[in-house]
Amino acid sequence: MHRILDDDKHDIHILDGNEEDYYTAFLEDKVLGAGEFGQVKLCIATRGVYKDMECAVKVIKKGWVFKNNTLLTPLNPEIIRRECKILRDLNGERHTMKLVGLYEGGSEVFIVTEFLAGGEMGDWVVKKETKELRTEDVSRIAYELLDALDFFHSKHIIHRDLKPANIMFSDLSDRATLKVIDFGSGMPSFFVCHVMMPRHFDQFITK
Repeated sequence: MHRILDDDKHDIHILDGNEEDYYTAFLEDKVLGAGEFGQVKLCIATRGVYKDMECAVKVIKKGWVFKNNTLLTPLNPEIIRRECKILRDLNGERHTMKLVGLYEGGSEVFIVTEFLAGGEMGDWVVKKETKELRTEDVSRIAYELLDALDFFHSKHIIHRDLKPANIMFSDLSDRATLKVIDFGSGMPSFFVCHVMMPRHFDQFITK
């Protein structure tokens, strides 16, 4: 199957290796979650600068998927391309999820990131150390989230799907770092303004 992340036609070359390279560099553990087009698994780096680090890998199916007696249309390659490129560009800075590596095989894409043990915002709030959301927690979360948004916009990126499920925490401590995840719906801000907006709004953008 045609490569998605190493493609002259779309001027994208962001791979760290193929499927064999992935299985050489990481040891897969338990499944953390699953969706229509793949799974998220815990994995351990076995070599390189991330050796012995716990990571998470999103394994995405590239072709047709048969699930629950239903044949699902392949995920749009541009969605995968866009998410991977945004993760690479943001580089884990200012409360964004750190990308560890990108690998691609014949039928799957492997997006390896840091493992955020604190879980999604809803889980973190009820499971963290003090089991309650304090004023100082709310203040810090608001600051870190606004800092992340400011960083996205400085890179001309709009997330477009910001919600509690896409906000995770590094661990279950009260001072855990907030991280924004899932840029599958994200895109360059100029594209949103000039392509997705109705034409009659152009007068407000240009004036």
